Amino acid sequence: MGSKKEGSPSKNIISDEKDDSKKYPIEANGVELMLGGMFSAIALVSPRKGLNLYETPAKYLSVSATILFVYYALLTFADIYCFRAPANRQRRSKSIKDRLGAVLKMALATLASGVAISLVLVLFGAPALSQHMETFTAAVNVAFLSVTPAILLLKPEVNAWRKALLAVSPKTVPEKWASGMFWCTMCVSWAAAYFIPMDWDRPWQKWPIPIVMGAFLGNLVGLLFVTIRCLVIPLARADFLETERIKREMIRQPVSNRSTQSDDEPKKQK
Repeated sequence: MGSKKEGSPSKNIISDEKDDSKKYPIEANGVELMLGGMFSAIALVSPRKGLNLYETPAKYLSVSATILFVYYALLTFADIYCFRAPANRQRRSKSIKDRLGAVLKMALATLASGVAISLVLVLFGAPALSQHMETFTAAVNVAFLSVTPAILLLKPEVNAWRKALLAVSPKTVPEKWASGMFWCTMCVSWAAAYFIPMDWDRPWQKWPIPIVMGAFLGNLVGLLFVTIRCLVIPLARADFLETERIKREMIRQPVSNRSTQSDDEPKKQK
């Protein structure tokens, strides 16, 4: 009986170690790099001489898209974007050719998404015969902020994208992250477009400034939303369950001590 009791704690330790990987799905470096890349792109929002969103929107948006591309290219090359961070063995086994191929696939997929978004913008009222460069660069920025996270997290399959972006409640953590970033960016960018036809005669109502500003704002809202949903809540839930487990063990311990004391009392009487 004693040997069986001694073997049980080792099994519990092994099971706890396996559960830790499920409780803590994100490494800190992935989140820090994501925040750093986003804030470096948002730094361009302030008007500057020679790079003003109000006066030269195409040039401004080209620089902003380049910064976003470099940011996602570095994360794709290192394979440390968000939930892929714990896969250390797979990262080491990839060759430079495979990493460059992944960056190229990411760039082409984002470019194709930008073309699709620009066509959607034209269908919904964007200038069709003028300002082509402004529309395309704005669409590329929106694609980087909304579609690229899904490109890096989801499998290149129609069912995977449909399950993540069109499902009411995505189940896996990458699906939740991709869905949150996509819909928050798209919805806020769509809502910001309603300021364009208003007759306020403000410089920030010029096409496509509201679209881009809404995309950046929606991306920040989505980043906060998915961080709380995919990181903070699971960690708090895991800590709560661990605390409850410790409490149950502390409650059970006095009962076992009482049983041992009751067994020792007859011996002392004898």
